[in-house]
Amino acid sequence: MPAAPISLMSQSGFAITVAGLLAALTSVADAAPRPVTVFLERGGRIVNHQGEEVEIPRYGGGDAAWTKIVGCVQAQFAPFQIDISDTRPRGDHITAIVGGLASQLGLDDRSTNGVGPYMAGRIQRNATVYVFSKVGTGERDTQNLCAVTVHEISHALGLDHTFKCGDVMSYHGDRCGARKFLDVDAPCGEFSPRTCGDGNKTQNSYRMIANLVGLKNPEPAQPEPGDPQDPWTEDQDDQDDQGDQGDQGDQDDQGDQGDQDASEPCAEQDEQTEQAEQFVEDRRGRRYRMERVQGRDGRTWIVLHAVR
Repeated sequence: MPAAPISLMSQSGFAITVAGLLAALTSVADAAPRPVTVFLERGGRIVNHQGEEVEIPRYGGGDAAWTKIVGCVQAQFAPFQIDISDTRPRGDHITAIVGGLASQLGLDDRSTNGVGPYMAGRIQRNATVYVFSKVGTGERDTQNLCAVTVHEISHALGLDHTFKCGDVMSYHGDRCGARKFLDVDAPCGEFSPRTCGDGNKTQNSYRMIANLVGLKNPEPAQPEPGDPQDPWTEDQDDQDDQGDQGDQGDQDDQGDQGDQDASEPCAEQDEQTEQAEQFVEDRRGRRYRMERVQGRDGRTWIVLHAVR
């Protein structure tokens, strides 16, 4: 399967694409909607990155700020069959690690606030995403950290970027108000519209997650309209979408997003889930296989094995 660029979140909350760091993931699409569990981890993690041990520190914004982040992420995913917890769950789950600097994993602190895996329309139930809380607006900006966390988790749920101001999957930040899942069909894209990674012309972020995991309160069937005139029309924000893009940061290789945004160093697996190997290429072109190892001291290690 061809690899696609990593999706990163810039310090202002915008996702950018970084060339040179690629991953190949294998996954199986879910046949029917099934609930998802997400673990928000604030305790840090030790990573073996390019042969060196790197410790991503625990989130340092304090208990009050952390509680706001957790509550905000829970509120964003509240309509869907997604359980958000900051207590480690059993079984398969997506992990969102909040803490540290992007530069600890060889990325640019000036433009990188988060990174997560993406496979078009596919849920990666054991993926790990990173939210670098020490960059950008910092560890006390709970609204931005919430939005970045939701954005990166949603990549692991199969969502692409949208070119729609106000949508949590867009690059437009909070210029149209607090970011959220919009129930609107919008083109995909970063700084200009493009075809979505699944081949469709548009993505409805709200409906796509609902179709993938299900709604907590299924919507009642709508009666047939008596008036042939549709009373609802999508609000247009072309001027917002086409506005000042000068501070959005640089990007490379924005083309084919059809298979995935690359991932963090590893994904958790248990005995009942599909085993999936992950690979990463460093900036010098060297390729590694990623493995998650549980040490005897109870710490989790993410190891990169060079591929000959």
